[in-house]
Formats: sequence, C-alpha cells, structure tokens
Amino acid sequence: MIRPRRSLLFMPGSNARALEKARNLAADCLILDLEDSVAPDAKSGAREQIAKAVGAKALASARC
Repeated sequence: MIRPRRSLLFMPGSNARALEKARNLAADCLILDLEDSVAPDAKSGAREQIAKAVGAKALASARC
C-alpha cells in the first residue's frame, strides 16, 4: 500500500541545531539540503554532519 506524503521538510544540512530538532518533528519526510541553503565553504561540514546524523540513526523516523 502506498502511503501519501503530506508534509515534506527541507532543512539545510549545515544547521546542526535543525538536524537535532528534526528527530522530534512530525514531518512525513525530511530532505537534507546540501545545495542552495548551504554556503559553498560549509558544504564539506554539512556532508559530515548529515552522514553522522544518518549513521547514528538520529533520523531513523524519517521514511522517505
């Protein structure tokens, strides 16, 4: 059965506070942005933060 996605939350991957808050948000899907919302000199750090959050299963409730 296909479950419709009603709420998509885009957040910058460079914002550690936002990644932390994402654990408890009721969004159906989290989209971790590494492009427009992240400054060019912060992209490397954003990749590392996202990898750490996903690797630690901090965002395990996301289903997209």
